[in-house]
Amino acid sequence: MYFDPQHPSTKPPDAEPSRQLSGGEEYDNNHSVRTLNSIKGWASSSKQFANQLVIEVPVNTYKNAKKIKGVGSAHRETKHFSSTTTMHGPKRIFYGKGVARAFWILIVGLALAMLCFQIFVLLQMYFSKPTLSQVSFIVNEGGMDFPAVTVCNFNPIKKSYVRELNASGDLTGETLEYLLQTNMDAMFVFSNLDRHNLKKTHDEAETYFQNHTDFQIINFLRTAGYDCGEMFLTCYFGGRRFDCCKYMKPKVTSLGKCWELDLQNLAPEWMRKQISPGSEAGLQMIVDAQLEEELRGENGDAKAIFSDIYENGFRYYIHPPGANAELSSEGISVSPSRTVYSAIKTVSHNLLSRRNWGNCSEHWPGHYDTFLYYSASACRALCIAQHFNNTCGCAPFTYNVDGKKKICAPYESITCMDEYMLRKVNGTDYLELPDCTECHMECQSTSYTSYNSYGDGFNRGSLEWLKKISNKTESHIKSNVAVINIFFLEMFYTSYSQVQATSLTEILSDIGGNMGMFLGMSVITITELTLFFSKIFWIMVSKRRRQYMYSKKKNEKEKEQQLDDAVKEFQERRSRRNSRENISALSNYSNRIMPIEEFQKKFAYKNGNSEENLSSASLDSVIELKFDINELRRQLNQQSSDGIARIRLPNQTTRPNSTNLENYSSTPPIFTIEPSSRRSSQTPSPPSKPPNSQSPK
Repeated sequence: MYFDPQHPSTKPPDAEPSRQLSGGEEYDNNHSVRTLNSIKGWASSSKQFANQLVIEVPVNTYKNAKKIKGVGSAHRETKHFSSTTTMHGPKRIFYGKGVARAFWILIVGLALAMLCFQIFVLLQMYFSKPTLSQVSFIVNEGGMDFPAVTVCNFNPIKKSYVRELNASGDLTGETLEYLLQTNMDAMFVFSNLDRHNLKKTHDEAETYFQNHTDFQIINFLRTAGYDCGEMFLTCYFGGRRFDCCKYMKPKVTSLGKCWELDLQNLAPEWMRKQISPGSEAGLQMIVDAQLEEELRGENGDAKAIFSDIYENGFRYYIHPPGANAELSSEGISVSPSRTVYSAIKTVSHNLLSRRNWGNCSEHWPGHYDTFLYYSASACRALCIAQHFNNTCGCAPFTYNVDGKKKICAPYESITCMDEYMLRKVNGTDYLELPDCTECHMECQSTSYTSYNSYGDGFNRGSLEWLKKISNKTESHIKSNVAVINIFFLEMFYTSYSQVQATSLTEILSDIGGNMGMFLGMSVITITELTLFFSKIFWIMVSKRRRQYMYSKKKNEKEKEQQLDDAVKEFQERRSRRNSRENISALSNYSNRIMPIEEFQKKFAYKNGNSEENLSSASLDSVIELKFDINELRRQLNQQSSDGIARIRLPNQTTRPNSTNLENYSSTPPIFTIEPSSRRSSQTPSPPSKPPNSQSPK
């Protein structure tokens, strides 16, 4: 390090050499005052421009770089990744040592394990397709669409029809009972009927079919029941009377022939909506059970037939238009001489389809060919019907809801189930039916919840009015007539909508939040990891890549060696120049203190033979001249009251030369500043210069 005479703020003021007393005595003159004031100003501001005073050469950096051992290609890529990645942890692991490295490996490993667990849980939740239900109450300002109503008589066959059918006398009561068992539930028939008796009646029915080749079971069920005019006396909607049979159509169900009133598709506009709540604004039907047409076994008639119905009267279903009555709703029963009030509420269900996060179906599966509206119950019925048809060549009536397959006779159904579907497990019999997994819930469905209340009997005024409109006797009305009232309880409906509980955006946000919390990762970090592992993999599999990395490393080592040699050469030249300039400054400027880098560096004189050329000296063989800037500042602050500081050089009065330079090597001089004592009136005169003395530097 050296004094820069070109820097204006650090160049000592030009002055003639000061005189020095021998033995360290004090002296003072105007020139020394200016010199010391300059020293004080320089000392107070030296820290602010220390970087401007000293030329630093990063020799240590190159020396440290030189000490680094050669690393392989993978190690080189790992080092680069650890130093530049935005991920937390790799840098501390790579540059850590011993316990610190083990600690950070443990922390990063735990964080990575927790991150993987959280991502697994989030993805598992996402792919499970969670949903929520959104409940809405929707008010229809124009009124509520009225549902369809299907009414069935518990007596499926008229006595008069049986008499007509048995005109030839070959239709026995057992055969008639066997025919009526055709539309009974197949599971009820399988569980309750005796196989031996069923086989006997089946043979009798086959004989009857052979004698009457035009007989068909489905036509028998359609014509054996009651006509619309026989069962319905009159109907009202919103207090207005209308002809029921004009808007009704027959349906064959497990109860026989029924009648469906579809106001939405068949009735005029004013009958399609109920505009106000209450029974007066709804539908009223007055029905006749016609119990005199019931089979009683009297006068040679067939015996009464028991199926699974215990009461007389009617069963009606409230269901959406176009839907199967038995499959889409629970029925409501009413007996003769009673009045029923059914207050209904509409419930709508809107589910998510299979292509939109949900599990419902909007259409029939591909291999189903039917005209029915899709519903899960109808799909399952047709699925079982198809299974029976493929196995036995026919399908039970209760499953053949679209009527496209041959209807199995009761004995055929039982025989088919016994031979092909009956299984025994731990001594228990059960039927093996298809799972019908393709039949998912329908995406949009409407159901009606009814709140029923009943009244028993008719008052005198109602009896007179009923006799007037029906031309029936009072006893007939009391024994056969029932009144059905169906109306909306409220002018709004409840809608349940299935909504997606989470989305791809939310799951990515959750994963990103966990990545940031545990490892400080982002999409950029994932890109960095991908590039890093791709480079490592390419190094492992590509010999050409390894050769390239080796040659690159070799070239860098050569460049590093050249740079190191250049730094050494620069250092030697700089050292020689510093020595020459420092000694020159010491020779030319007496009583001047040179600035030093950070106040911790060292000046040096040449220590050697005087015959040696000082300009070619090296800093490796010089003596030290120590300078304590803190001590200098402290002594400057302890000035005397006249503000003049004195310089004292103890034990040395002569300038070092080639003969006494070795003494300086053993005991380097220490510069000190001492305050002078106040002189009240006399101006100090400079002391005389001792003979043969030189100003020290």
